[in-house]
Amino acid sequence: MTICEACGKAVPDSNAFCTSCGAVLPAPAPGSRHAGAAEPGSGDRESLTWERKIPLITNPYLVAQCIGIPLLLGILLGSVFRLITGADDMLLLFFVLGAFMALVFLSVTAVLHVVTGGGLLTTFCIGPEGIAHKAGSTTRNLDRASTAGAALLGSMGGTGAGLIAMSQEYNTLEWNDVRYISVYPSLRSIVFRSPWLISPVVLYCTEGNFARVLAITRQYAPAAAARNLGI
Repeated sequence: MTICEACGKAVPDSNAFCTSCGAVLPAPAPGSRHAGAAEPGSGDRESLTWERKIPLITNPYLVAQCIGIPLLLGILLGSVFRLITGADDMLLLFFVLGAFMALVFLSVTAVLHVVTGGGLLTTFCIGPEGIAHKAGSTTRNLDRASTAGAALLGSMGGTGAGLIAMSQEYNTLEWNDVRYISVYPSLRSIVFRSPWLISPVVLYCTEGNFARVLAITRQYAPAAAARNLGI
């Protein structure tokens, strides 16, 4: 067993990352059994760890979220307030507010894309135990700065959003919990979702390892979740 330096939990030696906190585990000492090595009677058990910058303003998946989430939230809130107050213009007002927030999100995303030189560096892992991603130092610093700023300005919504972002800096998903898998070849990304469709784990692959990550996914993913992996 290996002790995770981040949270102190014991994890199997074959793990590439901690299934408790998502921290990437140090490489094993030379001569010892390592992640990806074959175990007697278990067949090939391959693990893979890599780093890649997550694209921001050039990422259609992220851009769709920046636009769709505030617009949908505006429509829902507007509909609720329209039912409560009976004012017909409430729906339009909240829709405009949602559109404004979408514009703000897109602007911030574009600025971050330029400042970070093309995206946020993130560490990704896939192996026999599941999948994980870990935010880089730039992302962690941005999360803490935005959360602190929102708290100082008295914005409960901004503070809550920052805390949620911080909670997603280490995200893991074991294979037993994977129910839906979506593959986006143009982005070289694979999205893994749990039955509750919350906190998905997204693996952004490199041009050189995308096919290998797909092969590992086919090897370990539950059959019901791997229907669309023939791409």
